[in-house]
Amino acid sequence: MSGLEVWLRRSRTCRLVRLAGFAAVVALSSLVAAKNLARPGPSAPGGETKLPARPPATPVSPKPGPQPVHSPQAINAHGYTSAMVCGSCHIDIYDSWKKSLHAFSLSDPVFDAAFMLALRDAGDEARRLCLRCHAPLTIANSDFDLREGVTREGVSCDFCHTVVAVHLDNYEKPFVLEPGLVKRSVLRNAASPAHQVAYSQLHETAEFCGACHNYVAPNGARIMTTYDEWRAGPYASEGRPCQDCHMVRRVGHVVSADVKEDSGKQIHLHDLIHDTGQLRSALTAQVLSATRTGDSLAVEVEVENIGSGHMVPTGVPSREVVLTVEVESGRRLATQERRYHKVLVDKDGVVLRRDFEALLRAAAVVTDNRIAPREKRLERFVFVVPDHGTLKVRATLSYEYAPIILDQREINIELVKVERYVP
Repeated sequence: MSGLEVWLRRSRTCRLVRLAGFAAVVALSSLVAAKNLARPGPSAPGGETKLPARPPATPVSPKPGPQPVHSPQAINAHGYTSAMVCGSCHIDIYDSWKKSLHAFSLSDPVFDAAFMLALRDAGDEARRLCLRCHAPLTIANSDFDLREGVTREGVSCDFCHTVVAVHLDNYEKPFVLEPGLVKRSVLRNAASPAHQVAYSQLHETAEFCGACHNYVAPNGARIMTTYDEWRAGPYASEGRPCQDCHMVRRVGHVVSADVKEDSGKQIHLHDLIHDTGQLRSALTAQVLSATRTGDSLAVEVEVENIGSGHMVPTGVPSREVVLTVEVESGRRLATQERRYHKVLVDKDGVVLRRDFEALLRAAAVVTDNRIAPREKRLERFVFVVPDHGTLKVRATLSYEYAPIILDQREINIELVKVERYVP
């Protein structure tokens, strides 16, 4: 039985439950500016990535107290523990995580379709490439056939909370993992009756996210560069990492009251805040001028990235933002557009339009005109119009992504629409 057949067989359970929602949600990767939180900038001189030092592992031993609903013996002392076990005590955090793209990293229908095509195209090479981030426990357990339930949980609790170091220059194994009873997080001086806990400075940094949210092909082609885009921009120099926008603090309990009292009144949201509202708040547009001279209309439109710490769009290169400018006078007279995207080609110069092809075959970036953090882009258009009568100019920003989900369907989310009348 081929690898593709094995995957198809294991994927028979209904993946269409969240099809429409997750087809759109997986396309959204734009950060929204959160409140200023001062932290030292992680950038290093000379263009090299400054790797955070391995955080000191100073576990706090379990203290006597009320036992969790599920016995602590359910925690794997030498390997990885299911997220469902974590969720029996960390209820609010688990409820947030289980709705996230991390929880659906292996079962999202957009990924499923791309992964099946990649398996057909590249076999085991595709398994190693895709699963090191979509099922990252494979880095430690080499379960590339996805036989273990804990591997199939995607980017799970016990993966993130057992990372002790990140090496961004090691594309095959960027994470150093220490599974077991010690769980690491941003909480200081914490204690648990179920396991040991340790503070980790690494979990507060963008480097922790960058190991997956950057992908450089073996030939050096920079295919997905969300972390690099952040590091080169103003958010990094201001000490504002990914977590400031994607894991904001909200009311909630770290641990349920029947496990431990006074566990804190706020949690970091683990649903990662990828939604259309966040994407819409990343960009703005305005018609700066519309000047008619005889039968010619000159239009200036400004597009600005006001709320994203990385480029818009980001992530897989098949995502685009489109600026459409229309002129009307009772009816539509003319339309022009600008597209903001990254274009990759293979070794023969053929443009790669499908996600799995870009990841497997990209050799070079030929175009990248995406909008950087806080960048203002002035676009000029000239239209032929009647020399009299009132004109209406409309500028619309849209996000476009056409992943394969059983069949290919375009996702188009209108971001901004502004109009101006010309007497």
